Amino acid sequence: MKYQLTSDQISSKVAGETVILNHSKGAYYGLDEVGVLVWDTLEKGPQTIEELCEAVTSEYEVDAETCKSDIDGLLKDLISERLVEIIK
Repeated sequence: MKYQLTSDQISSKVAGETVILNHSKGAYYGLDEVGVLVWDTLEKGPQTIEELCEAVTSEYEVDAETCKSDIDGLLKDLISERLVEIIK
């Protein structure tokens, strides 16, 4: 299973943070450092959760299990806000 950014959003970097606008809702979202890394990786194209974990564990000291759990939670939030979608 791969994840990709939806076409319902636009993002921009502001003062070291990524700000995302959901066109449909007219709502803004901000991401922390790890969220920005995940978002930047998704901007390169569809990614699996394992590929996203590789990107995070290469930059931050976190064990694989915690990383996968945290990224899964982030992806669920982004999917519920229609900022990310699942592709096969």
